[in-house]
Amino acid sequence: MDIFKSEVVSINCSIEQIYAKLSNPESFNAIVENMPEEAKSKMSKATFEKDSITINADPVGEIKLNIVERVEPTRVVFAAAQSPVPLQVVISLEKTGDNETQALAELGVELNPFIRPMLSKPLQDGANKFGEMLSKLPYNLM
Repeated sequence: MDIFKSEVVSINCSIEQIYAKLSNPESFNAIVENMPEEAKSKMSKATFEKDSITINADPVGEIKLNIVERVEPTRVVFAAAQSPVPLQVVISLEKTGDNETQALAELGVELNPFIRPMLSKPLQDGANKFGEMLSKLPYNLM
């Protein structure tokens, strides 16, 4: 499996609060409800349930990620239940202060050696964007 790691990001929130939200994807529904209408329409392709996230990704189709591991309060692992390729997303958290946490996102993808050169850069960019998104989520609204 090829692993693509994000940059380590800092989040101004307690590790316990971040873990509580990330380990329960259903809590993302509160964020979607508070988004402007334009952003909300883009999120209509995603559904958040207690143990899974489902995304309708054109042209690939529906991708469902289930939580397969929870290590409180430092790690949440999602694995694809429906995906054209084996896929895993690992979120690692580290407490650096009372209200300061560092996060790292890892994308693990089983790539065919022939397509690896074409997809490595976009997947690395995706891992970095995922890490950046972790640092910007409004954990207090969730």
